[in-house]
Amino acid sequence: MKESLAKLLQILSIFILILSTVLLWKGIEPFKTHYFLFAWWSYIALLDSWLYLHGGESLMIANFSNFFLFLLPFSTFFWFIFEAFNLRIQNWSYLNMPKEIWIRWPSTFLAYASVVPGIFLTANSLDHLNIFKKNEFSQFFNLEISKFLLIFLMLTGGFMLILPLIFPAYFFPLIWGGFILLLDPLLIHWQKKSLIREWVQRNWNRTFQLLLAGAVCGFLWELWNFWAGAKWIYTIPLPDFLASQNKIFEMPLIGFLGFPPFALECFVMTEFAQALKELLSKKIWRVLVVLGFLFSLTTCYFMDLYTILSFR
Repeated sequence: MKESLAKLLQILSIFILILSTVLLWKGIEPFKTHYFLFAWWSYIALLDSWLYLHGGESLMIANFSNFFLFLLPFSTFFWFIFEAFNLRIQNWSYLNMPKEIWIRWPSTFLAYASVVPGIFLTANSLDHLNIFKKNEFSQFFNLEISKFLLIFLMLTGGFMLILPLIFPAYFFPLIWGGFILLLDPLLIHWQKKSLIREWVQRNWNRTFQLLLAGAVCGFLWELWNFWAGAKWIYTIPLPDFLASQNKIFEMPLIGFLGFPPFALECFVMTEFAQALKELLSKKIWRVLVVLGFLFSLTTCYFMDLYTILSFR
């Protein structure tokens, strides 16, 4: 049953990617405005079906309930956190968004739901191709890491997230890494998967894999965003020779350096959320889910006011 679904999904994803690209060039809606959604979700479906059919780590077909009930909602909340930061640092804006809120908001949620799955499926594909194949040996023995070091790392991560809010023009890059130092020490304390623990044990494979996955996803995000009708542009406070004269698609060349550490942050924050889900009671977890949804809606409202520059 699942194998047949995977084969069908693989064919459909290729077909939709090709069709949406052709219709984009012809200027046909909704493919012109929402091309990014069609392209990125086709990519996710293609990778997941390919992984399932070839014995890799599928996220959607192999674990349908976790994918739709945890990973997608968390991915949406995850990116809204950075949209909330952007209300202060003003590093990117959106153009040509649908003027109808009943289209704009659902499409926004759908786009943000794709962030985490895209990175993880890309990393899983690299793993299946034996590119920096990850191992879990750090899960089977403990190497003592002092509590002082963990507290120091958490405080450093906290400052990395506070400084961009106080001095956004100077410290805006720190949001693409602050959560790693803030949250990963807690994963060590809870005996969960931890990047810092792996670094201490010189287990670099997962880190290299995520860094490469972040670079791949960053390139594809910018590629498909560039051609879409509804798109984001960057307003990063950089000198002209960095900001406007050296760009790939809409992104200043130097900005691509942010995608690899962003993938590490994605991993740490997802593991942190998964750990909370396991450690907290169901009642408290449900309260957090509701609060997360309200936070996302509130951020979406303020994006309409301050981040979206034009509607169509």
